[in-house]
Amino acid sequence: MQKRVPRSDAAAAEPVIPPGDGPLVLLCGLETGAVATALRRLCPPLRVGALGQGAVERGARAVPMGLPEPPGDPQAARRLLELTSPGAVLLSNDALPAGLVAACEEAAVPVTLVTDASGLAAAAARRVWRGGRRGPLARLSRVLVPDAPAREAALREGIAPLRVEIIGTALPILPPLPCNPRELAALRPHLRDRPVWLAAALPLRELTAVMAAHEGLLSARHRALLIIAPARAGDADAIAAALAERGLTVARIEDADPGPEVQVLLAEDSSELGLWYRLAAVTYAGGTLIRGADPAPRHPFEPAGLGTAIVHGPVMGEHPAHWQALDRAGGARQIHGPLALPRVIEELAEPDTAARLARAAWEVATEGAEITRRIAEAVLSDLQESC
Repeated sequence: MQKRVPRSDAAAAEPVIPPGDGPLVLLCGLETGAVATALRRLCPPLRVGALGQGAVERGARAVPMGLPEPPGDPQAARRLLELTSPGAVLLSNDALPAGLVAACEEAAVPVTLVTDASGLAAAAARRVWRGGRRGPLARLSRVLVPDAPAREAALREGIAPLRVEIIGTALPILPPLPCNPRELAALRPHLRDRPVWLAAALPLRELTAVMAAHEGLLSARHRALLIIAPARAGDADAIAAALAERGLTVARIEDADPGPEVQVLLAEDSSELGLWYRLAAVTYAGGTLIRGADPAPRHPFEPAGLGTAIVHGPVMGEHPAHWQALDRAGGARQIHGPLALPRVIEELAEPDTAARLARAAWEVATEGAEITRRIAEAVLSDLQESC
């Protein structure tokens, strides 16, 4: 048998304490970046520190790492609490360090765990395997779960009913794509009272279907405008030539503003989709109609979070769960082939119809933000005197 070697405990190092005078919340888990942003927004003086690596939302301020991992034994955990004096601790997913939870119970530091039924089962299995009589689950101040089955699992583990709260479940939120506010304000007057739809990240292979759909819309609404944002910048010239060959009046965004005679506004590429999503009442998600189109379809929550109705084909790329959530909620309209695109685009040209889809899509895309807010508010309720 090999000689047992003492475990190297990174937590024995001196913790990095976030500067400031506000209360400190320690986070532990891979998906705490969004919660950190919400905590800072709800309580600006708050200091936030991470025990280990933590994901950070795009564009958000990073969470300082106090230690590379949570303390591995109660003694190291007690020292951490003495040095940092946190007002609360938030654990997520499989992060359930027994030594830290025990030390927090001794020091009367509230600990909140965000988990689901599988996370609870894994924690219970570790307790049984180690033979612990009173595991960390029973020491928690609060457990936030997504649904009723997870709540039942928490109760079976002996967690008091008043300590278990259902917060709901949602897919991770996606920060909204930015846009230039000056360009947005400059373009809006040109598009007022015009039916505007967008072909976002459009591959060249799907151009024929999009042109047919726009021609059908123009026959019913002659002032309609199509915005095309090519998937590849190198396709812009070929798209412009094909549009002109079909007899459509085209303007390139870098050359001119879209006057009333312009039927198609052509962007250079998809780099300004944040602008086009905000201007279009309806968006066709390029790359979802014909299999093998390159590049892959973009994330569906990009348009969903910016107030545009969405049309997509059967190709869902890397985000099938997000597309299915939008379809179930009535936030997107799926078509199964190019011939169906003109009919759906014409149907969604009705403002009320497009608005219903856009509202449902926005609710799905931002539901995660509401759950994040609930988690942050639960943690801050332990710091009411300070926040």
